[in-house]
Amino acid sequence: MKKNYMFTPGPTMVPHEVLLAEASPMIHHRTAEFSAILQETTEGLKKLFGTDQPVYTVMGSGTAAMEAAVANV
Repeated sequence: MKKNYMFTPGPTMVPHEVLLAEASPMIHHRTAEFSAILQETTEGLKKLFGTDQPVYTVMGSGTAAMEAAVANV
């Protein structure tokens, strides 16, 4: 049976692999392991967006990202 995944706010079904990953200890943001994951994510976003320009991730809500964008215009 095919599983459907909803990408909406609220309780949703997630893959078992995600649940296992959530159960693992957090990675500190100042470790080499975190830096490698962030670099891989950034490169993936560049590829997804089709750009060689810098891509920035915001560790916060969408509201925080919008406020940061407006505050730096």
